[in-house]
Amino acid sequence: MTRDRVTGLLALVLGCVIAFFTAQLPDSTMAGDIGPRAFPYISAGILILCGAGLLVNGKNRSPAYYTKEQFKRLALIFGMVIAYVAAMQYLGYRIATFAGLFVLCTMFSQGKGVALWKRAVYAAVVTGVLYVVFVSVFKIPLPGGKVF
Repeated sequence: MTRDRVTGLLALVLGCVIAFFTAQLPDSTMAGDIGPRAFPYISAGILILCGAGLLVNGKNRSPAYYTKEQFKRLALIFGMVIAYVAAMQYLGYRIATFAGLFVLCTMFSQGKGVALWKRAVYAAVVTGVLYVVFVSVFKIPLPGGKVF
C-alpha cells in the first residue's frame, strides 16, 4: 500500500467519524435555518470524496510508512491544534489564534528562511480577517477568554 492510499484511507475513516458524530447534533429550532449539521456534513463529504479518490488512484510509490521525523512533526502539529482549542477557552479567540498561527507558521517554515516579522504579520492578518468575518458578517460571537 502506498503513502497516498494510506492517507486516503485515513481521510475516508475521519470523514466517516465526522459524519457519525454530526448525526448526533440536535436539529435547529429556527424555521428556515439549515441547522448545525450542514457544515460538518459538507466537511465530512469532502474528506470522504478526497479520501476515496486517493485510495483508488494513489500512485505515489513512496513507502506506506512515515519516517520517524515525519511522524514526530505530525504529532507536534496535532498537539498544537489540541493546545489551541484548549487555550481558546482561557485566552480568547484573538490571542490563542494569533499564537497558534504563529507557532504553526514557524513549524511549517523551518529551513525555508521566512522572516520572523512575516510570520507575525501573517498570523495577525489571518486572525483579524477571520475575527471580522465571524463577528461582523456571520454575527457569531467568538470566545473572549477567562484570563483577559
